[in-house]
Amino acid sequence: MTKLTIFILCHNRPAYAKLAIQSALCQTNQNFRLVISDNSNNDELYQLLNSELTTLEIRRRVPSLPVEDHFSKCISEVDTQYFCLFHDDDLMELGYVEAMFKMMAIQPNAIAYSCNAEIIDEAGKLKGSSFKSKDRFVIIENSRALAERYFSRYPNGIAPFPAYIYRSDIVRKIYINPQTGGKYSDVAWLIEISKCGTIIWNSEKLIRYRIHADNDGGVESTRDRLRLLRYLKMNGSFVGQTIINDYRFFLYKKLCKTGLDGRKLPDRYTKILNRYLLIYRLKRFLKIKTYSYLNYKLGEILARVS
Repeated sequence: MTKLTIFILCHNRPAYAKLAIQSALCQTNQNFRLVISDNSNNDELYQLLNSELTTLEIRRRVPSLPVEDHFSKCISEVDTQYFCLFHDDDLMELGYVEAMFKMMAIQPNAIAYSCNAEIIDEAGKLKGSSFKSKDRFVIIENSRALAERYFSRYPNGIAPFPAYIYRSDIVRKIYINPQTGGKYSDVAWLIEISKCGTIIWNSEKLIRYRIHADNDGGVESTRDRLRLLRYLKMNGSFVGQTIINDYRFFLYKKLCKTGLDGRKLPDRYTKILNRYLLIYRLKRFLKIKTYSYLNYKLGEILARVS
């Protein structure tokens, strides 16, 4: 019985989408339902798939939907125990599905699963890994543990969003709200999911996550980051004040440097933010954790040199 649906979310990238689809079709374990959700605002991908891959299940979204609505539409169509929202510019390694199934069998009570990734550029050149871990599995027990991976001053990276596989009975009831972070609302969504149970990351690199000029994440939005800060503050009891302070420092530093979406802040606001940044730095230097992290980074550098 098929228990997993993989949606490949597509939008105006037919060349990349074809590679992503082929990587799914080549999986060593084919016990899943593959759905191509074509949210393009042209017919280029639809015509390509109908001419070359005629057996695929394609769902054409006409008119095209906003990103959050596209996610929600796919989730509403899930009728299997688990689902995945894979992106059209990324690639699955041959054993992605098989390895994820094995992890799910070992950790059956988790509500979501993801894995490590090999970061690649537009040409497919390797650029590093998505996160670091000495353990086979990273156990994300609660919202604070997840938020630390994203916002702590001492992070070890994150599992890539498109690699996640979710338990349908719980996650389909949780909606992505663009007001919680705009283009960064997927992070708020994952935090909401983590309130419901444990998330497991596989440290094996099971997908290739592509960084390219058209990545939405490459376009900065300080307004959306301010929305995300507001969300974190509203959820302070879950994520903790330290995480909020760390993210506020990151954001205020960015605001002082680049302004609000490219517009320079008035001097009086810049002075207030700089005062906060100074106090934050002074407090950080009084914490033992700061020096533990510096020793850890120094050890990494020495290991590479030797």
